[in-house]
Amino acid sequence: MQPERIVIIPPTHEQSVFSFHVDESLVAPFLDCLRSTELTPWRPPAVQAKSGPDGRKVMQIEVESVVPERELQSIIHDFLRNHPK
Repeated sequence: MQPERIVIIPPTHEQSVFSFHVDESLVAPFLDCLRSTELTPWRPPAVQAKSGPDGRKVMQIEVESVVPERELQSIIHDFLRNHPK
C-alpha cells in the first residue's frame, strides 16, 4: 500500500481551520493549486515534528475555508492525478 502524499485534517475543538499534511516535495505545486482555487493559506507552511511513513518530511498547510471537506478532498484528488509520483 502506498502512503498518502496529502492528507486533510478537518477543524477540531483544538484547531479552527482545515489543514493539509503534505509531502515536502509537493508543497510548492500544491500551494499553487490552492491559490488557483482561491484558497489562501492561513499562515506559511510549517514542518511537522513527525515524518511521513516513508521517512520524508511532512509540511502542514492551514487554510480557512467555507468549502466543504468533500470539495477539498476533490481538490487533492485532482492535484495528485496531475502530479504522479
